[in-house]
Amino acid sequence: MSEATKYNLKNPGVKRIMQEAKELASESTYEYSAHPLEDNIFEWHFTVRGPKDTDFEDGRYHGRIILPNEYPFKPPELIFLTPNGRFELNTKICLSITGFHPEFWQPAWGIRTVLLAVIGFFPTEARGAIGGLDYSKEERRRLAKKSIGWVCPVCDVNTKDALSDTPPDVPSKKEQLPDFMITYKPERVEDQKEQEDSTKAAGSSQSSNSDNLQLSTAVEDLESKNDEKGSINDPASSATTAENVPPQIIQPQVMAVNGMSTNTNSSDASTPQQSDASPLWLDALIAGLVSFIVVLVCRRYFF
Repeated sequence: MSEATKYNLKNPGVKRIMQEAKELASESTYEYSAHPLEDNIFEWHFTVRGPKDTDFEDGRYHGRIILPNEYPFKPPELIFLTPNGRFELNTKICLSITGFHPEFWQPAWGIRTVLLAVIGFFPTEARGAIGGLDYSKEERRRLAKKSIGWVCPVCDVNTKDALSDTPPDVPSKKEQLPDFMITYKPERVEDQKEQEDSTKAAGSSQSSNSDNLQLSTAVEDLESKNDEKGSINDPASSATTAENVPPQIIQPQVMAVNGMSTNTNSSDASTPQQSDASPLWLDALIAGLVSFIVVLVCRRYFF
């Protein structure tokens, strides 16, 4: 950084960038390397090695990392400068660690996290994401070999010299990346439609299960009521219940026989009692008398 360029060292973002630059400068450069520009610490240039056992193996790819003023509270932007067959050139690419998805970003992540995630994203499918490419295997392998020796016109870094050719004897401790960084797949219209169809199917299944549960409960309640009714009408059941209930709680049962009532729980079951119901002839007599009185009144006042 030139002496003419001044930064507020009390700014949390500036302090964080300075610290990361110091750490990356002292680390092994076999898999990745990165450094800020001398005149702008918010723009970094990086070089990463293509992942082993893939179409990008032995490739060395160069690009830019643009940090926002709110870094590390907002994610960076990523731009590739070296042809690779997986990402477009001079275009902000859409990944879960870039500004296209700020909801995934965490302030604890840094430049190292971005570099490791980019390496992991190389063998994944583009699936129509912004800045993604799906070149053939042969073309990617050709570009991987061609990337060695590429020189950046801005920082003058030669990709052949940016990374060490000898792997370290003791592998450096890598930062643990969240699973979604590698398994993340950009949403497409087809994926959204499939998700909606699966949600509708699950809702229909849940509704059907609910209906079956309600029907089963209703059947059980009906069977329970029938069992209770059957136990009441069953003489054996009634006798058993009466044996278990104290005598003073059992209510007397009255049976009407030919206009007379009989108390089945009385000590003398043969003693008849007068029924409250009136004989039919008495009702007819009262009705006749009422009709006769009405006729007399009508003749007296109206005729």
